[in-house]
Amino acid sequence: MRVELIYKPGCSSYSSVRDTLEKVIAEERLPIPVELVEACGQENASPRIRINGNEEHDSGITNTLEALTDLLSRKWKEITECPLAI
Repeated sequence: MRVELIYKPGCSSYSSVRDTLEKVIAEERLPIPVELVEACGQENASPRIRINGNEEHDSGITNTLEALTDLLSRKWKEITECPLAI
């Protein structure tokens, strides 16, 4: 699973989102690194979390421990639990 934190240089709030994200990953014992991605061409963009390259989640929704735990656990479960072939 790929987790990216998209931020604008000079943004002061991305570090708290990163800290919360890393705390959740550690508590859930998920082997997921957080990649920092610099946002290009977006004025006043708030930090966002992108999972597996195709879903972006606004940090206003995902900066709480409960919301991030639920989001990451659900995504991790989706990629690690394969349906049994019959």
